[in-house]
Amino acid sequence: MNNQSAAIPSSLESSCNIPPSSLVTPWRVGVLGLGQAGLFYLECLSLCADVRLVGAVDADPQHRALASGAGCQLFDQRDSLLSPTVADALFLVDDFSEEAAKAVLLGGQHLVIDRPWSVSSEVLRSLGELADKSNRTLTVASPGRWSASFVSAMTALRTGRLGNLHSVRLSSCEKRVPGEMSADGVLREVAYRWIDQLLELVDSTPERVYAKLWSDGQPKQEYGFLALIDFTNGCRAQIEIDTRSRLGFRTGWMIEGSTGSFRNDRLYTEADDGEIVDEPLTHANDSADSFIRELTAMWGGAATTLPTLADAANVVHVIEALERSATSGDVVQI
Repeated sequence: MNNQSAAIPSSLESSCNIPPSSLVTPWRVGVLGLGQAGLFYLECLSLCADVRLVGAVDADPQHRALASGAGCQLFDQRDSLLSPTVADALFLVDDFSEEAAKAVLLGGQHLVIDRPWSVSSEVLRSLGELADKSNRTLTVASPGRWSASFVSAMTALRTGRLGNLHSVRLSSCEKRVPGEMSADGVLREVAYRWIDQLLELVDSTPERVYAKLWSDGQPKQEYGFLALIDFTNGCRAQIEIDTRSRLGFRTGWMIEGSTGSFRNDRLYTEADDGEIVDEPLTHANDSADSFIRELTAMWGGAATTLPTLADAANVVHVIEALERSATSGDVVQI
């Protein structure tokens, strides 16, 4: 998530300027943390008519200065927004912890977390149970689920023409800005987005994993990884990431099934005479605006497709197994 640009999708303003039917006044929302991701969410939220930004928090005065044009109050202490009389919902972007999440939920506010990989799967499950008991919503910031690559892959699956999945692959060779990687490590910060999407693509349970990290020998400073994930239905997934590459290349999801294949917005099937038929796929041009619309719908009590904390815990559970594999050099059963 932290690799999101602060630029706002061109479709965001037009798609969000629709007054919510279930609200008399806009949802009051605050953002905790004004790093790159925090600024991205701040600007996205500021363009929606059914959201009113009531404040943003960051202890760093330079970060607060970057948000000076957002049209909301800026604070240096988290407690400034921890009250349902001030904000209905909060985005917890930087310094996510179990303590911070509990303070928001127990205070009676809806919560969106941006860095679920920074805690254990057990903590995520516990927070999900707390949210259920508190009658407040808790979800994960997941605009990647509305990326063109993922939406196109899901469209291909929903045609029913791929058959039983044999393999799902993705490769990314893209150089990251120095200092962009957090101390959580590449397997957590980078892998989370792709494994979250993978578990949506493959309708089966991960069974065993193998991982290899690429580094210069310094702990938590790995620049890439290879992850292999076998599912109980026989599908094998492979994700390969290199954040030092100068190539600037990403394959997107590549899917092989028993009756069809998918890559780059195209569906490949085989005719009776053995000829490969190549067809373009069309899909909705969704983006971060769809994520914000789903959020406001969820806060109003509507059913949505947003990930639950149980979903996030499942992703982190796979990452934890990959970490054990990378350490031991062995295949790890989940």
